[in-house]
Order: sequence, then C-alpha cells, then structure tokens
Amino acid sequence: MSIPSVPKQVFRNDYFTVLVDERLGIVRTNRNDKPFASMQELEAAFAGLIQALDDLGRARYALLADIRAAPGRNDPEFEAALQRVRLRWIGGFRKVGVLVQSAVGLLQVKRYAKKDGLTRLVTDDEDELVKYLTQQD
Repeated sequence: MSIPSVPKQVFRNDYFTVLVDERLGIVRTNRNDKPFASMQELEAAFAGLIQALDDLGRARYALLADIRAAPGRNDPEFEAALQRVRLRWIGGFRKVGVLVQSAVGLLQVKRYAKKDGLTRLVTDDEDELVKYLTQQD
C-alpha cells in the first residue's frame, strides 16, 4: 500500500500558490485566473514567488508550473515583463514541466523555451508531467 503524497502550501499571493510535495520531490507553482492590473503588479507578484522558490533550495526539486488558469496574454509589454522574470522563476530546478490548458498556451510556452534555452516539458496532461518530473535521468 503506497502512502499518498500530501503537498504542503509554502507560499501564496494574489496570483500564485506554491505547494511542495517532499515525497515526489516536486514544487508546484499554481497560477490563478486573476489578471495583472499593471506590469508593476506582475513584477511584485513574481518577486514574492521567486523569493519563496529561492528559500526552498531549487536544486533538490523538479518544478511543475501549472498555468492553466492564467489569463491568455501576449502583448509586447507583458512579453517583455515575463522575459525579465521567467528564468528567475523556473531556473535552477532538476527538471521543469509546464502544464497548459490549450494549444495556444502550448505554442506560447514552447516559444518561450526556445528563447530561454532551458529544457522543459510542456503538456496538457498532468499525469505525463508528474511521470516526467519524477523519473530519474
């Protein structure tokens, strides 16, 4: 009989929740559906998220970034702000997986991955993502 893993919430702000599953070795960042009112709000929200992830010790974990609820957005101002924070959000983890809702989201995140030069699995299949993140290389 396997013991189910119970993720523990370690951070929450108006835009993100961070859960840690020590048994699986996965940190999960869940983006909610609240739109950023300004780029300053985006920067502040990410500053808190990034600090919480830094405090965990990223190298011990794989990251599952669940962005399914995030409002779709690709205007130049947003793209530039996201570019500034993206690698500080997802960098330093053993593996990175991004959970998306739609084909458009999949294409957008794959475009970011190419730009960043950081390998990540992008999918709408949560089971596939967890399997990828927990596999030993």
